[in-house]
Amino acid sequence: MGLQSAKPVESVLDDIIKAEFQNQPMVESVSVVSKSGLIITGEPSKLPSKPEMFSAMVSVIFTSAESCRSDTKKDKLDHIIGVYKTKKIFVQELSSSLMVAVTTEKDAKDDEILRRIQNVVNKTKEELIWLR
Repeated sequence: MGLQSAKPVESVLDDIIKAEFQNQPMVESVSVVSKSGLIITGEPSKLPSKPEMFSAMVSVIFTSAESCRSDTKKDKLDHIIGVYKTKKIFVQELSSSLMVAVTTEKDAKDDEILRRIQNVVNKTKEELIWLR
């Protein structure tokens, strides 16, 4: 793997995301959001119209669901899918402080999107070892 620390984290994340989600017509945006509600990376032109509100919403939904689980030892939150009339949003943990948020058209196949998100998570943990 070599010395990858010279490359900014955002750039590494962008490359991993592009490799996994490029040419996916159902996918509207892919972003990495901190659990504190900040957008870490994502193509600004493709993000929902109010990126700050979007990232805050992703953070609140995920961290709330995470803190409501019945048994914190066994019950690890895997992912959340929000379904709107015409769109879906998928949120999955990337690290203890980051999440991947993907917005898609409503007809997108859940299993396919979740598989791609998991690929992003796995690749990120390979390339950014300190995120494990």
